[in-house]
Amino acid sequence: MIQFNWRRNWKKKVKPHLNDPHVQLALDLGMSMLDPEWKRGDAPWELGRGPYNGQRARKGCLSWYQPWGRCHWIAFFAMAIGVKNYPDLDWGFVSADVHTVAVGNRGGEPHVVMDILNFARMTAEESIAHARRSVGGAPEADHSPEVRRAFIERVVPRLKGAA
Repeated sequence: MIQFNWRRNWKKKVKPHLNDPHVQLALDLGMSMLDPEWKRGDAPWELGRGPYNGQRARKGCLSWYQPWGRCHWIAFFAMAIGVKNYPDLDWGFVSADVHTVAVGNRGGEPHVVMDILNFARMTAEESIAHARRSVGGAPEADHSPEVRRAFIERVVPRLKGAA
């Protein structure tokens, strides 16, 4: 199982897709669910709990797309980037109260984990375990399985078609 390394892959596997209309749709969907005032071009990191470890957010860089503590909403963007790079996988979300990650599956088994927030400090297995953990209704948890299902059914095929 692979934990996608966002930092190492930023220039070659992420940045080329940032202007893709379906990738932008995924970002806008997740962030507007979190903040109804969201506008295209806003900084995702500003909706988070602040920079991690004193990290500075720079437009167009990984830090710009890391809204700490907002995994449930940035996971749509993470899945879009995953689909663009691994269109042959079957994509889904692993989600509970504590965490959400996009996971590309092969033969029904997780193959690639797209954890944009925890990739540097968790293995793929740890990210999935973290995303399965429930604390009984964390107040900021996204309880939108219907939206995630619709995204997989409607947007993922378009991302694959354009990959």
